[in-house]
Amino acid sequence: MRPIKHPRPGTTLVELMVYIAILSIAVVMFSKFMTGFMKTAKSSESKMLGSADLRGALIKIEGDLYEANEFLGVSRTSITFICDILKNPAWDRNVDFDGDAIPNIKDTDADNDAQLKFSLARDDQWTAGYNLEDDDDDNDGNRDVVIQLYCSSGTLWRVSSVNGGAGQAVKLAADISSFTFTFYGSKREDLGRDIDLGNDGTANTNDAGEGDGIISEREIDWVLPPVAPALVGGHGDRSGAIDTPDERKYITSAEIYMEADANHDNQPDAKLGTELMPPLLPLKRRR
Repeated sequence: MRPIKHPRPGTTLVELMVYIAILSIAVVMFSKFMTGFMKTAKSSESKMLGSADLRGALIKIEGDLYEANEFLGVSRTSITFICDILKNPAWDRNVDFDGDAIPNIKDTDADNDAQLKFSLARDDQWTAGYNLEDDDDDNDGNRDVVIQLYCSSGTLWRVSSVNGGAGQAVKLAADISSFTFTFYGSKREDLGRDIDLGNDGTANTNDAGEGDGIISEREIDWVLPPVAPALVGGHGDRSGAIDTPDERKYITSAEIYMEADANHDNQPDAKLGTELMPPLLPLKRRR
């Protein structure tokens, strides 16, 4: 006689509830892990993209500012400056523009008008001279190259104008959440030597910034022209900005600071800053 086989006992309700509880806990933990992982991955991606955009923009800014020889306008978010004709893509540096058997790239006076400079009215002297001081090397009556860099509504722009033509705008970076230019003079320059007078722009008051070796925007704007019997003075007009040609001559360096917010969460994903000292600024000013 064969033994009777008893059926295998089924899963009880208690066991099923335990299984469901354990599974639920595992699902919740996995879900939290994936949520955190995705959030971290997204944050890392935003930081990487923001940093790459800032570095790319800064490389282009440095390339332009390094060749600036005169500032036409400056503010906290904008800078406009003159560059030599070599920044004009259409200028052939290997051609001999003035026919003196010297190619443009080696010619210190590409249009052969240096001898005319001081026979011109003061306001017209920018059109003649050796290349560095001559802003019209192709003799068309316009400045050869003018570049503006500015940030507006979170977008960083470069606008270049050749021979007085319409500006060509190129976007350098987007998602910029903070952008600032800061300008400095130098005590090593003749123009900066006597204006390290601090926030009040007055000598011998020992206020903040006086004698600290740093020529700030405030001092450039705040130190007034000398009045007898004063021994020192500047060219400031106390307008609250560096906004005149005489004030802009003091600038020897520009500090750039910017932040990017690629994911628009009102938190900076990347920050970048540097300070540039265009070598042609003091050279042109001394001529």
